[in-house]
Amino acid sequence: MPSLGLQVTEYQIEVKACPCCQSETRADWPDGLALASVQYGPNIKTLAVYLACVHLLPLARVCQILSDLFATTFSEACVLAACRQSAGALPLVLAMIKTALQKSKVLHNDETGFRVNKQRWWLHVAATSWFTLYLAHPKRGKEAIDAMGILPHFSGTSVHDSLASYLLYLCTHALCVVHYLRELTFIFEHFEQEWAKEMKTLLLSIKAEVEFARQRGMTSLPETTKQDVERRYREIVQTGMAANPPPQKPPGKRGKVAKSDALNLLIRLQQYQDMILRFMSDFDVPFDNNQAESDLRMMKLRQKISGCFRTEAGVAIFCNLRSYLSTMRKQGVHLLTALRSAVLGSPLLPPLLVAE
Repeated sequence: MPSLGLQVTEYQIEVKACPCCQSETRADWPDGLALASVQYGPNIKTLAVYLACVHLLPLARVCQILSDLFATTFSEACVLAACRQSAGALPLVLAMIKTALQKSKVLHNDETGFRVNKQRWWLHVAATSWFTLYLAHPKRGKEAIDAMGILPHFSGTSVHDSLASYLLYLCTHALCVVHYLRELTFIFEHFEQEWAKEMKTLLLSIKAEVEFARQRGMTSLPETTKQDVERRYREIVQTGMAANPPPQKPPGKRGKVAKSDALNLLIRLQQYQDMILRFMSDFDVPFDNNQAESDLRMMKLRQKISGCFRTEAGVAIFCNLRSYLSTMRKQGVHLLTALRSAVLGSPLLPPLLVAE
């Protein structure tokens, strides 16, 4: 491995005075340089942003790595400035990503909590296998989803969990079945209710049938198969309802009586049947919401490594950079090359900008 080192270039800006009128003419700075006694070039800035935003390292560790590699001092302010400079070049690219997501046939949505200046915030994601867009917002529900600006203009199928805010939008909805499998497992293991095991077996058997039918080139299960599945689904729900009657309100007690975990699950299984079984009617709809959950996982990792964000501006810069980098990674673009183009102010566009 060749040794690393900084290449230092000195620029001398000449100033000439007119011998007649004594007015001064100053030479222009080369492109990409600002008025400063010392500044870093695009390569080391790219590396700083790469370490901070891709590998999620704390600013102090980024500075330590750069100092060890290049035998120079590199301040946290320089790292932040490099991130700000890169993110400042991305609005047009992010707008293109947003448009592509709005026009997608199937979209994954999810959110997860994190900390900004000791306050609880929410990281929202809208994603497909080609595109990713993040938004950090102090709210979890409709206000944040509206601020993201995708679901209000989306007409395809949105895959998500059962958060009620998503259901306020007029697009087609599909629920992550894996979430329900976890709850069914819990009900069976803790309360030994057989209907939960039967429902889990039914959902997994449908998944296997869908995968087999997809391999044969089909886009949906046969109508008779779907009718049999729906009938069996309703029978299991009715069996569960019979085993978990609504609780009776004690005399003199005010307010609503809390329902059991099993009954709450059964109510959702009954209410959201079409959304839960959407994957068997449209093979473009996946069985789970793993795409969104995978795209959100990096925030949990970032918190473990670097802790919370200190400012709202800092988390906005991070989300813009991660939206760009995640999209470029999904489309097979070399991340350092993409980041260097952003540092230089002319970010590369994703090779694929059409909706999936």
